[in-house]
Amino acid sequence: MTTDIESPVKVEFQGRVAVVTMDNAKTKNALSPEMIRDLGDRFEALMGDWNCGAIVLTGANGAFCSGGDVSRMQRDRQVLDTRVYIGGMHRIVRAMVNGGKPVVAAVEGAAFGAGMSLATGCDFVVASQRSKFCAAFAKVGLAPDGGLYWTLPQRVGVGLAKKLIMLAPTLAAADAEKIGIVDEAVADGEALSRAINIATELAAAAPLSMAVVKAAYADGILTLEDAFRAERDHHPMLVRSADHLGAIDAFREKRLPEFSGK
Repeated sequence: MTTDIESPVKVEFQGRVAVVTMDNAKTKNALSPEMIRDLGDRFEALMGDWNCGAIVLTGANGAFCSGGDVSRMQRDRQVLDTRVYIGGMHRIVRAMVNGGKPVVAAVEGAAFGAGMSLATGCDFVVASQRSKFCAAFAKVGLAPDGGLYWTLPQRVGVGLAKKLIMLAPTLAAADAEKIGIVDEAVADGEALSRAINIATELAAAAPLSMAVVKAAYADGILTLEDAFRAERDHHPMLVRSADHLGAIDAFREKRLPEFSGK
């Protein structure tokens, strides 16, 4: 995959891990229309790229993402214009959550507003000690976008999600880790390298298994019957996959399996 050097979104491969970097120094990687468009393009393309086994989402310039681009918000924004903006955010998060490739967030600095939505939309979140999280929407008279109504309760539960959205406290990485927003807090400057290590492990796992697990949780596992339905729908296909049959052979031959996604 090639990336337009003028784009605010850069993509670089490290093995089978695609590192997607939000890069707009002037706004601490705020989500401008161009950033939203290009993030959607990149994630959709990577989810269908056989050379990509996992994705890391990060930000340049000492920040993850400061949220919506306030500097470009106009007082006379029209309803339909806002619907287009929201639709672009939905496209990104839908690809991240519904897509078959695992996504790991590497957070350094601020993950505010829609930036927090992007982080919580990832499968795993690694954050440096200097990172901060805030569902800042209510501070500017707004309510969440980017799927935060769903992704945040998935991590912290509905009651705490309401508190974090309504009161919009700013959380340090250690506090975010305690309540489940962050999966792993690391030293400053190490979030990206740790996220790449995790993504490398995920990229070496069975691609069909990863895709099935993501699909099951995206569809919703709210009850025991939901779990049974997911098992019934997915397990028969996995049993017949070349990856599963090859893993059985590898077990018998006392070697590590190699997965191809078939």
